[in-house]
Amino acid sequence: MVRRSCEIYLVLALLAATLLSSLPQSAIALLFLLLGLYIHLRKPEPRWRILVVLGYFLVIPLLLEPVLYLFSALVVIPAFPLISSSLKENALTQTLSLEGRGQKEGKDSPKARQATNTLKSLIAAVGIILFASLLLANWTLAITSGMVLILIAGILIYLWRRLPLFPVEVEQKGLKVIAGNTTRLTTRLKNRAKIPLHIFVKSGYSWVHIGQTRFWNLFAEAELDLTITPTLSGPSQPQIEMLVVDSWGLIQMRQLVKPVNLYVIPRARYAEWLAKKYLEETAPPAGAILAMLPAAATVTAPKSGVEYYTSRPYQPGDRLKDIDWKHTVKLQEIVVKEYIEDTRQMAIIAVNLTAANIEEADKLVYNLITSALTLAREAIPTAVAAYSQEQVLTATPPLDPREVVKKALQLGQRVVLLAPVERYLQSPDIRQVRTSLRRLERTNAEPARKLRAILELEKRAIEEGAKEHPATRALNRVTAHTLPPAMITVISARNHDNEALSVTLEDLRKRGYSATLMKIS
Repeated sequence: MVRRSCEIYLVLALLAATLLSSLPQSAIALLFLLLGLYIHLRKPEPRWRILVVLGYFLVIPLLLEPVLYLFSALVVIPAFPLISSSLKENALTQTLSLEGRGQKEGKDSPKARQATNTLKSLIAAVGIILFASLLLANWTLAITSGMVLILIAGILIYLWRRLPLFPVEVEQKGLKVIAGNTTRLTTRLKNRAKIPLHIFVKSGYSWVHIGQTRFWNLFAEAELDLTITPTLSGPSQPQIEMLVVDSWGLIQMRQLVKPVNLYVIPRARYAEWLAKKYLEETAPPAGAILAMLPAAATVTAPKSGVEYYTSRPYQPGDRLKDIDWKHTVKLQEIVVKEYIEDTRQMAIIAVNLTAANIEEADKLVYNLITSALTLAREAIPTAVAAYSQEQVLTATPPLDPREVVKKALQLGQRVVLLAPVERYLQSPDIRQVRTSLRRLERTNAEPARKLRAILELEKRAIEEGAKEHPATRALNRVTAHTLPPAMITVISARNHDNEALSVTLEDLRKRGYSATLMKIS
């Protein structure tokens, strides 16, 4: 309502200037009237409206100067609220960014109050006009531009008194989460200033994502939604940077906040807990509490077969004829026999116990233990092959489920950290080399023969290198006791064993094994 009244007042002032001024001034007044009508109909961007409003404030006193003399500068005073409303409208559309600022960990003090580009441009424009009017001894224009500067100064003083050093307060929440798991958290932003604020939020971490990054005219409180996928190497209190701007868009402040206090549980520790829980609750003395196992470590009843495999505690749904009465009487609890087919498929876990960093080692151990638990849950006899960049660490025959889990726990303590070797060329692919050789055999052209000779040399080099690699030797030892068909799960970061695995797994697939590579990245 106030803005509409100010606009009507300026129109009336322009009409008065049109009627009371001489021809040149009246033509200019009429031109501004048409410009105001055009802006009212087309509704340009707020920044252009500010320029037009300032033009009104500076031109109208000049047009009325021949009639009112110096008093013409006072004519525009009743329309001063129009400048304020135009600035607020522009503040809702101005582009403000936190890009390129970065953040320093441990420094959560706010940046000093800074002038926005809007304030700088406004002061520069009005200041130039004031300086020019003084040079030209145009006192009407000097008084008008001086009043505009006084208005801006008054708004700045008001903002300075209302904006505290920490204008935003964020509720900090504690959160326990497993490394690599994604969780959502909602906290609250509180405006500590006594005026509405525009708040722009940015996360400096790739694993912290913010739902709503802009809050317009925040006067009290608002919810801040965070999606967090923490890493072991990340900080326990990730910082979020905020750009706080007043409702006029003149002053901006930067503030770092810590909305969450993270307790990151390593994946390996969680997997070890599941494994130990599994071993405790599947042991004969603890068989009565099998039903309390978490879903990730629950042992399912094996399918019936023809060959006796082992005994285990009774579970609801087991057949009465499978009860092992001898062990039931001895252990004072119901024990049943497990049977498996003679032609059952076995499994092999091959693990490369070399990692580049703690984060990679954590993922490696987690995948190793959870793979062992998965196979144990299905009661699949499993062989384990473990190796490093230098030697074979272990190569076992097929083990029962509990022994596989125990072996995985032991191997999880033997991970070696080794800085990765930089590669400047892509690793050779033995399958691609062999395919290229088969294609080249179809032609007897001289260039094809030369290329075939080069590829033959490369193929022999890859195969000879793979033959003596610890990965190949470990898999060969295990497959000597585990005949196909058997499924092979390879857990590796592909740091030193890439070529060896390509050759060995290709050959094992031809022999009837199925192989799956679980890459740690």
